[in-house]
Amino acid sequence: MSKGRVIKVFVEKADDGTYWGTTQNIPGVVTAYGNSLEELKENLKVAFDDYIEVAEEEKEKWAKDVKKMTDWDYQMDLQAFFYLIPEVKISAIGKKARINESLMRQYVSGKAAASEERVKLIERAIHELGRELQSVSF
Repeated sequence: MSKGRVIKVFVEKADDGTYWGTTQNIPGVVTAYGNSLEELKENLKVAFDDYIEVAEEEKEKWAKDVKKMTDWDYQMDLQAFFYLIPEVKISAIGKKARINESLMRQYVSGKAAASEERVKLIERAIHELGRELQSVSF
């Protein structure tokens, strides 16, 4: 039924500042919200447990397979990423990915669409920054 053991969740931030997450690769939909990304993750796990409990009570055939899915992959689009994490500067990521700063701003604002290749370049630049930050100690 479900590929792998990873539950894919698309994350959005609403205008009121709340974070919303919706599952993408399991039967039906599990959704939750929180006032922070961490609270969203906690609430989504509670909602997922309830979802599995109801599925088992209803003797859904897929429940056993989905219950084995233990890892979570939280995904968002470029606009959402830079909105959710304003500490990460668009221009700095553009420079690291070797993408013109103006074009990066157009991608993030939605005025231009980034190709899949460009999105992967941006993702690699963000991951590289993460590794650099993790190597710092004080």
